Amino acid sequence: MYTVRGMTRASDDQAVRDLAYAIAQQVHDLRHEKGVSQSDLASRAGTRQPHVSRLEAARSLPSLELLVRIAEGLDATITVTLTPRSAQPRSAATSPREVTA
Repeated sequence: MYTVRGMTRASDDQAVRDLAYAIAQQVHDLRHEKGVSQSDLASRAGTRQPHVSRLEAARSLPSLELLVRIAEGLDATITVTLTPRSAQPRSAATSPREVTA
């Protein structure tokens, strides 16, 4: 797992925190919706309950491998969207890129 507190650049730090909170909220909400405990999710994902707890508290980010296993443990898919920062009109070349795993 990647520890959120270890960042040094301010803009990177905020971007990582925002991502950590977004992932934390989605995992927490879906886990509750499915009625799965942190321990059960950890077992399904091949990790330990403290890892799930830290992830849901946005204190760490999982590796992509662990995030995929967590999604599988919740019978969910992962969708990532990369959106250009520029305010230029969107074309096929600059429209958001979406990847589903």
